[in-house]
Amino acid sequence: MNCAYHGQNTAAVNCNGCGKPLCPACDHRIKGFPFCQDCIVSGVELLKNYNQSSYAPVIKRQTSPIVAALLSLICPGLGAAYNGQTSKALIYFAVFAGFFQMAATTNGMPIFVLGFLGMWLFAALDSYRTARLLRSGVVTPDAAEDIIAQRFSGSPQLWGVVLTVLGASFFLHAFFDLRWVIRGFLPVLLIGLGFYLLRDYVFKPKESGNNRTDFSAEQSAPAFANALTDASFHTDDFREQNEFATKTRRRTWKNR
Repeated sequence: MNCAYHGQNTAAVNCNGCGKPLCPACDHRIKGFPFCQDCIVSGVELLKNYNQSSYAPVIKRQTSPIVAALLSLICPGLGAAYNGQTSKALIYFAVFAGFFQMAATTNGMPIFVLGFLGMWLFAALDSYRTARLLRSGVVTPDAAEDIIAQRFSGSPQLWGVVLTVLGASFFLHAFFDLRWVIRGFLPVLLIGLGFYLLRDYVFKPKESGNNRTDFSAEQSAPAFANALTDASFHTDDFREQNEFATKTRRRTWKNR
C-alpha cells in the first residue's frame, strides 16, 4: 500500500482520524498517534471556530454619565433606572423616601435629614460612576449591582416585615401621638438593618490555611501521560496485517 500523499512511497501507518495510508514523511504524531496533515488542519479550524462561537463580547451602552447624574438629582433612582438597574433604582428611591418620611415625622431629626440628603448625593454619584463603566464596556448592568442591592433582594421576607412595621407605625402615628415611640424605635431599627447589611464583613470567619495551595508539593503526572493506555485508542485497529510495526524514523528532505 502506497502513501496517500506520496504515491511512490510505501505506507507504514494509517491516519488515526480518517484512515489514510501514510508514509514516514507524512506520519505526524500527536500524543503518540499518527495523523495526516488534513486531519490536523481540520482539528485546528474546528477548535478556532469553537472558541469564536463561545466568546461573548461585551456590548457597550451609549449611556451619558451627566444625564444619569442629573436624573438622580431630580429623583434618586432615576439615574440607576437610566443605566438599566431596575432593582437598584427601586432600592434607592425606597431608602430616600423612607429617610424623608422619617425626617418629616420626627420634625426634622438631624439623623434622618442627613440620611436623605446623603442618599440623594450618593445616588447621583453612583449613577455617574456606573454610567461611565457601562459606557466603557467594563461591566454590564447586571454585574454592576452592588452588595446593597443583592442584600435587599436576597431576603424578601425580612424586608416585607420591615416595611409592614414601618407602615403600621406611620399609620398609627396619624391617629395617635406616637412620636416618642418613633423617636426610640426607628433608630434601633436602622441600627439593626445596618448590622444585617454588614454581617458578612463584621462577623465573617477567618479562612483557614487549608485553602491555600501548597506549591512546594510535588506535582502529579500530567493527564495526557495516560493517553497511550486509554482503552478507546488501539494502534492495532489502524494497522493491516501486512504492515510493519511503527518505528521512530529520522525525517530528511529526501523522504518529502
